[in-house]
Amino acid sequence: MKFLSFILITVSFFLSLFSGSSMAAGPDSFVFVRQSFEGTAPVFIGVKNRKLPLFEIIADGDTVAAEIAKTIGGGISKVSLKLGACAKNFMLAEIKAGRSSQTAEVFCEPLYIHLVRGGNMPKCGFFLKKDGAPADKSFAHYIEMPPDPVAFESIFAHENGHLIDAYIKDTDFEFSADRFVHTAPAISDFWTAFVEGWGEHFETMMVDMSSNPACRNLYTFDDVKGRAYFSQLQDIASLSHKSKRYYWVKSNLFAFKRIPVSAELERLAGDDGLKQYLYNHFNSNFDASELKNIQQMLSTEGLVASLFYRMVNDEKIQSNYLDDIGFYEKFHGGKLNGTPGEIFPPLENAYLKIIAAKYRLFKNYEKCEKMDEAIVFIDFIKQYAALFNGDARDALSGYCMNVYFAGVWEDAAAYYRSNYCASHLTLVDPGAMQAVFGKCFQRIQQTVDKLGTSNVELLAKHASTPLWIINDTFNLGDETEKFFVSININAAEEYELASISFLTKRQAADIVSRRENKGFFASIDDLKKVPSLDEKQIKEFERMRKLFTEKNSRR
Repeated sequence: MKFLSFILITVSFFLSLFSGSSMAAGPDSFVFVRQSFEGTAPVFIGVKNRKLPLFEIIADGDTVAAEIAKTIGGGISKVSLKLGACAKNFMLAEIKAGRSSQTAEVFCEPLYIHLVRGGNMPKCGFFLKKDGAPADKSFAHYIEMPPDPVAFESIFAHENGHLIDAYIKDTDFEFSADRFVHTAPAISDFWTAFVEGWGEHFETMMVDMSSNPACRNLYTFDDVKGRAYFSQLQDIASLSHKSKRYYWVKSNLFAFKRIPVSAELERLAGDDGLKQYLYNHFNSNFDASELKNIQQMLSTEGLVASLFYRMVNDEKIQSNYLDDIGFYEKFHGGKLNGTPGEIFPPLENAYLKIIAAKYRLFKNYEKCEKMDEAIVFIDFIKQYAALFNGDARDALSGYCMNVYFAGVWEDAAAYYRSNYCASHLTLVDPGAMQAVFGKCFQRIQQTVDKLGTSNVELLAKHASTPLWIINDTFNLGDETEKFFVSININAAEEYELASISFLTKRQAADIVSRRENKGFFASIDDLKKVPSLDEKQIKEFERMRKLFTEKNSRR
């Protein structure tokens, strides 16, 4: 792999990005590094059963790195970099107060950025060549990023958002289902959707705030030229995938059900079940009249991205500064040289409160014995409301309206469907539409009036709990290569249930129909209420449920 030269960006340059800020030295700087080589072989150093790369800091003068550095000086990249430094300062304060088990040295390092082709992820642990000797940085975080200014700007805030999550996690507690590759439209699991939705909303913010037409064009197709024909093709590898992380996140389209594969597309796929599975998995054709259930919504990273995006852009949440100056001093790394509003603009104020709520959520999850049952975004929004009572009504009502009261109202899907129908009959019967909408507004107002920290359980009144199994009958078209897929029966779409070898497509549809008409399944025993399933199949489901519980008990 061919590497470009890189540049060390000095602390003084970085500080110039943040006028009025006086954070502690260390966390507020960033350094570009490259892999060290011996001849043509990259150098790795073994430590504690790990092989860590040896990096080099590159001297001033590299033009590519200088161009990339400029992208960090504005837009959401600048905000993200400051948030990363704030998160480090926050954690240093938590360590000093004895509330974090991490060591201070982790947060006294600059942000190391390894520019490498194909780079797009945060990592931890490396050695740094310094004065001819390798310095042990096995505790330090870094991110791999592409050495192209446009590609860099498009994903820097996304990946740095993941790094912020890494900073504020004291324990590696996450539940990780065995799922197919994640993508914005697909229903995955609650943890993946929460983490990736957080990252993806930064891409939406990037387009809103970028001054670079080339960056915007990756998502908006303002200058499609010869790509116009392909702009709506749904291949995950196409550029149109990025458009979903902008237009579709802003429009909250991921709250709606996906339209199953058509008979014609099924014909094109032939008898290849894997191709049909993958088409449905990456499918982004939505039915705007049909809501997902709440477990499906909050397992969809595109929907979670919409929730974060709308939350950070809520003007009331942005403008509501806390009276607790100590809250801002922890993020600032010392005494404020002005008011919180002078140091932290409204957008940053919203982000700081979210980071604090996520930190508290993660601390709670350290003690959680059933992470597989955690509906993460609901837990997060409850935690946010508990910490920031002045924001509670806006945060909780915003959440409810953006999920269309799924999980809050038992009949949310049917109620939305009736409103959708009425809206399309405006010209035929405007009076009926006004009556239906008027009734809906009253119901929304009554629900919002009840929201508050004292009855926050209203959010999940009809959300139930997930029912995970491991489908060990799934294969990738090769019987010798097994791939076990975790399935939440309460969120699975028909195509996913149909991947279970002992189910027919009709039986998969029957399971979904029973769930939608009678509610979530509380246990495998509830599947006996699906008439088309026999006793042998129920026993197979019980076996798959046991596989999952045993697997997660060993984590």
